[in-house]
Amino acid sequence: MTKQIHEQLINLVDNQSLEEFISLYSKHSSLLKSYQHMELLFRSCRLGLLSFVEYILNSKLIDINCSHPSTGYPLLFISIRSQKHGIIKYIIQQTDANINWSCQTNGITCLNEAIRQSDYSTVMLLLEQGCIINQSHLFGTIIECFRQRDKNMHPLIILDELINRCPKLIDKIDRQQLTQFILNRSHCLLSNSNSVLIDINCSHPSTGYPLLFISIRSQKHDIIKYIIQQTDANINWSCQNNGITCLNEAIRQSDYSTVMLLLEQGCIINQSHLFGTIIECFRQRDKNMHPLIILDELINRCPKLIHEIDREQLTQFILNRSHCLLSNSNSVVCSLLEKFSLNINYDLVNEISLMSMKQNKQIHRTQVGIIGCGPSGLLLGALLFRSGIDSIIIEEQSRSDVESNTRAGVLEQSTIDSLDEVDINERVLKEGIIQRCINIQFNGERISVPITEYTEGKVSTFYSQNLVVQDLIESRLKTNQRLWFDIEYARIERHDKTDDGQRPLIKFRRRNSNKEELIECDFIAGCDGGASKCCRHSIPKSEIRTIRKSYPYSWLSILVDSPPNGYEVVYSFDKTNGFALQSLRSPTKSRYHLQVSVDDKLEDWPDERIWSQLNKRLTLKDKSWKLNEGAIIHRALFPTRTSMTIPMQYKRLFLVGDAAHIVPPTAAKGLNVAVKDARILAEAIIDVYDNNTTDKLDNYTDKCLIHISEAVEFATYMTSLLHKLDLSNENNEINEFDEILQQARQHQFQHSSALRRHIAQMFVS
Repeated sequence: MTKQIHEQLINLVDNQSLEEFISLYSKHSSLLKSYQHMELLFRSCRLGLLSFVEYILNSKLIDINCSHPSTGYPLLFISIRSQKHGIIKYIIQQTDANINWSCQTNGITCLNEAIRQSDYSTVMLLLEQGCIINQSHLFGTIIECFRQRDKNMHPLIILDELINRCPKLIDKIDRQQLTQFILNRSHCLLSNSNSVLIDINCSHPSTGYPLLFISIRSQKHDIIKYIIQQTDANINWSCQNNGITCLNEAIRQSDYSTVMLLLEQGCIINQSHLFGTIIECFRQRDKNMHPLIILDELINRCPKLIHEIDREQLTQFILNRSHCLLSNSNSVVCSLLEKFSLNINYDLVNEISLMSMKQNKQIHRTQVGIIGCGPSGLLLGALLFRSGIDSIIIEEQSRSDVESNTRAGVLEQSTIDSLDEVDINERVLKEGIIQRCINIQFNGERISVPITEYTEGKVSTFYSQNLVVQDLIESRLKTNQRLWFDIEYARIERHDKTDDGQRPLIKFRRRNSNKEELIECDFIAGCDGGASKCCRHSIPKSEIRTIRKSYPYSWLSILVDSPPNGYEVVYSFDKTNGFALQSLRSPTKSRYHLQVSVDDKLEDWPDERIWSQLNKRLTLKDKSWKLNEGAIIHRALFPTRTSMTIPMQYKRLFLVGDAAHIVPPTAAKGLNVAVKDARILAEAIIDVYDNNTTDKLDNYTDKCLIHISEAVEFATYMTSLLHKLDLSNENNEINEFDEILQQARQHQFQHSSALRRHIAQMFVS
């Protein structure tokens, strides 16, 4: 009775039928449990239905500050996250609303979320009601200054408001920490070109250096390129004190690409640049490009400087630095410089080949390089972007192929929460099929497991993997983040070095292109799937091990153009024929899985045999349930197996999702475990940039193994509980022993409510 009333109320909320909702809720609300009230309240909030929210809260059957059963976030926080301003205003105006709520796990507040949304009106509402300001709000506002997305209100205005209301925060803040925090997010400045609050040529308050000079000094190449390309940028700036220029600094860094950018934009060359380049020839440090090549470029572009230079002065300048040659091991350079100093022979310098820099390559710089555009790679990029950290994602397949993969479709509550955190929630809320109950059947006898009741409000959501991927791709491209499909091959280098000052490289080539391109980054995330053609194989075999288990059967999976009976999942064990599963994909389509022999082929399973076996395995003893047959629009065979690669990291390379582990499909954990991996890695990388510590990064594998092991254990348990152990029907002592254990487990499930509660909890978390 209660279950039916609750489902009717949910449907009335979805259909926005307020009068019918009020009528039914007023009559039966006392029968509902607290988690059912919460689901009605939070769903109304997410849909922006203020009248429903008001009515539910006015019933006084639920607290306005109640926490979401999974995330722990209160109603106000969730209304800010989903930008439902009518509900936000209503809640803030209630005297019993806790506007200063703070998450015990990460300290995030409602004001933090309003800042993250650049929601000026909500920020002002909270501040006017006396909301407490702390340093996290300042740092959060700074992150938003870098994020590339359309904003109704620039975050600098919010920052100004916070400082005006709480000026003491500025005095207490750690300036060094703040500076590093800003620099670590400088990659995201590339397309943030709308600000008119500050001049691109403004001077640093202490050194007097402009932004271009500082970006060259700190070697932030994306920013350098962006500034140089702006028509109002003064590339010929010169320091009044010492005459140093931006070109001088690029030469000092032996930064050939920046030198060329400046010269191509018409940067003026003078003798100080020649002398500066000669100095760099003697300096002992690793260089990607020897300064002699830069010297050659300067002379070619301004040959008159050679005729104007004082040869005696130049000779003495070189001789005064000749002691540096003693420890310079490059004999070719030594001999060139010797001739250069004695003969002043610029023609000899011109013989240095520029071929090494004229190869058909292009370098892209970022903070995190992500290989693989599945849910884990996309979510990792979204979580990093949320914290102002730049990434590039490359993918072997085309966009259409990636977006059409319907392999997985059951999202745990924690996965929904993660999508919600990165603002991927609108379509899943409207189109996702909520599952509050699962059915497990043994030999025609079915037991219903009310997972929402057992977990006090948590649910599973049926929403296909291809839709998750579509939503994440759309969001990433909308915010101008780099994502490239159709990558023909990729390989990684320098990921195994941590102390040579060099950054990891991803070398790749696009399909139908002969040009090799490079991604230079701080970290590489291997999200390239179970085959992991690139990443897992880039770790020395001596450094990792992969634990595998294969089962003596496969799954035949079909997609059917008809709705499932009852819109509920049915797991079924049949001692004669084996396992079958009715799942959901949409209100009009069903997914079915059948246990088949590992040697079977698709042609062994015509439609008639499939429906015959599904009926035998899913039909109840009392014949009260009937299978909805329909046209089979897709079918596939895949093995039942599991694997775990340990460790999931090697130096600056980190494996995520299927690249590190495969979970048996019985419990629908694969996508959800990958999402957990992505969350943990994102938190660890953010910690590096925020706090300059690698503790979380070093502990990545150990932390991931906790949820991976739990998922594998649960999936293995469900597999052994529900599958016929030997389809060949060959009796032996081992099979007989395993069958006795299986029968014991099935008996426990049927007679232990505590075990069913545990299984319900494992399904949703």
